[in-house]
Formats: sequence, C-alpha cells, structure tokens
Amino acid sequence: MSSLAAQVILHPKFSQGLAVLATTIGRDKAYRLIQYLSRLIAWSLLRRGDVEAAARWEGLKNGLATARRVMRLFRPAEFLQSAMTLAQKPVGPAQVAHLAQIGRQLGYAGFFTNDMILWLGQVRFLKLDKVQLERFQRLTFKFWLSGIIFSLISSSASMVKLRADSKRFRLSAEVSRRESSEKGPDERSREEGERRERGRAMLAQRQTLLSQLIIDSCDIWIPATGLGYTNVNDGVLGALG
Repeated sequence: MSSLAAQVILHPKFSQGLAVLATTIGRDKAYRLIQYLSRLIAWSLLRRGDVEAAARWEGLKNGLATARRVMRLFRPAEFLQSAMTLAQKPVGPAQVAHLAQIGRQLGYAGFFTNDMILWLGQVRFLKLDKVQLERFQRLTFKFWLSGIIFSLISSSASMVKLRADSKRFRLSAEVSRRESSEKGPDERSREEGERRERGRAMLAQRQTLLSQLIIDSCDIWIPATGLGYTNVNDGVLGALG
C-alpha cells in the first residue's frame, strides 16, 4: 500500500497537478470544476426529491463561488492593463480581432469589478440592500456576457485570418520546394526546418483558438440565463460550466 501511495504521489502527472494548483488561476479552475459539478449534482438530487443531500451540494457550490470571488479581487486591474496595452499597439490587418480583444478585456474588467462589489456587499463591508445587490448581479452578468461575445468575435476573426494565412503558407511552401533544387543541401535543410517550425506554430495557434471558441460557446449560456435571455436549467448549466 505504501509503495502504491509513493508511486502516485511521486508520479510526474501528480507533480504537474501540484504545479497547476500552486497558481491562483490553477486553483480557480479547480474550484470552478468542483463548483459547477456540485451545481449539476445538486440539481440531479433535487429532481429525485433528495432535498437534504441537494442542500449539501448547493452549500458546497455557494462556498466555492465565494472563495473564487476572494481570489479574483484584484483581477480588474489585470484586464484594464491588458486593454490599455492592446489599445496602444498599432492596429494591423486583423482589425476586427484586435478591437474585439480590447472589448473582451474591458468586458471582463467590468465583470470582475462588479463581482468584487457584489462580494463586498454580501459580506456586509458595503451597505447594499437587496435591490442594489440584484442590480450589481445583473451588471456582473451583462459585463460577463459582453466579454464572452467580444471573445467569440475575436476568436472567429482570428480563425478566418489564420485560414487565409495557412493557404498562403502552403502555396509559398510549394513554390519554395520547387525552387529548392537550385539550392545547396544545407540551405534546403534550413528552409525546410523553418517551414516546419512555422507550420507547428500555426497549428498551435489554431488549437488555442478552437479551445477558446469551445469554452466561450459553453460559458455564454451562464450569464445569458442569469439575465433571463435564455431558459436553461441548473443541470445543463452545471455541465456547461
């Protein structure tokens, strides 16, 4: 048993998990996983009529939501800084993606700012009545929704540009290969290595954009339902989250 425990604890994957949990973002993602899983389980138990067990999972969900708010207290400054950095950069060919990315950063800055105010009101540091808390909750959802929409626009525009860049890259690679017969073996090897490196970079960018599109496509239903724009039950929201 001790040998098995040592193998698990000393396994490289276990070390990678600890490295992720050592960061604030890593812990936030882990808490989010448990939070939305708890939401799904609470909904399932409530449907079966097990109110007591559902209340336990609901309490875990709410506790983790509060813990995540504490960890995100100063994140508005991070997104505002990113928006200002992007705004100062010259707008290149990818104008839509660039401007949408600025909108995303501002949307998330507003989301985390209102989320922080909401938490300060819930812990009674700020004197906010029920109506004010509900107003800040709606503002939180609105900024979150706008941030996700801008993120979807940015990722979609970047995918369109990447597809066009990939076509041009393939054409230029074919032309270079046809002309490589006139070059020396060292130069041909160097150019082929550069093309492979660029191809791997474009593939990695495509995977990143696809991942972001999938994440945003799942996340968008949460604030949309919170605002009443869609009617999705807690079970589906828990699975999406």
